[in-house]
Amino acid sequence: MSSLTGQPWFWPALLVIVALPLSLLILSELHGFLVRRASAYAKPVALLRNWLLPAFAVYLLIDQVDRTGVHADPHGNWSKIAATVFGFLIMLVLLSGANAALFGEARAGSWRERLPGIFIDLGRLILIIIGIGLLLSWVWGANIGGLITAVGVTSIVIGLAVQTAVGPVIQGLLLLFEQPFRIGDWLDTTPAKGRVVEVNWRAVHIDTGNGIQVVPNATLATGSFTNLSRVTGAAYNATAVLGFTPDDPPGVV
Repeated sequence: MSSLTGQPWFWPALLVIVALPLSLLILSELHGFLVRRASAYAKPVALLRNWLLPAFAVYLLIDQVDRTGVHADPHGNWSKIAATVFGFLIMLVLLSGANAALFGEARAGSWRERLPGIFIDLGRLILIIIGIGLLLSWVWGANIGGLITAVGVTSIVIGLAVQTAVGPVIQGLLLLFEQPFRIGDWLDTTPAKGRVVEVNWRAVHIDTGNGIQVVPNATLATGSFTNLSRVTGAAYNATAVLGFTPDDPPGVV
């Protein structure tokens, strides 16, 4: 028995044959429980069950073939490809879990609930790019220092070249982050006055009663407007007494 357990393929095979099916069964039950509760953690659990664990099993099998096969190569390209895919899936699961923890069940009115989706997408994209760079460095031994420097210099040059065009967009994104109004609020702006029916990263759509007025976010960010739906002062009621006689026509009254 000791000779069997001493084989390099024994424990990886045990993980694939025993631990993998057991883990998939447990995760399936957990996923069903989370779906019934409409939990935000159902998505990362599904990624873990459907993609990450099978990819880990494939990586173990390929790695053992490369190590103990006829043409053994501990650093074979197939092992590196499997490790890269496995590492990328780890990033996706971690990002999905972090998104569920931070924004999946955010309370109404909190900064997590008010944060525009585009900022979340940009942060996710940056983390994925960093993760891919680390994978290339760890798995393939690539020197990403020069690449990072080149990308940084290029980004600075492009930023300086398009700062006039990008500036209003950034101002609009900051306006979205502050959220001084919501869909359904009534706004009194210089271009239009009406009810907000749509808000996106580029513009605000205002129903003026005569059509939809599209107001760029940069216009609102650089100017002033009044949110008529958020009254901070005391409300005043006015009454008036009107008199009429039975002889007055109803259309006149």
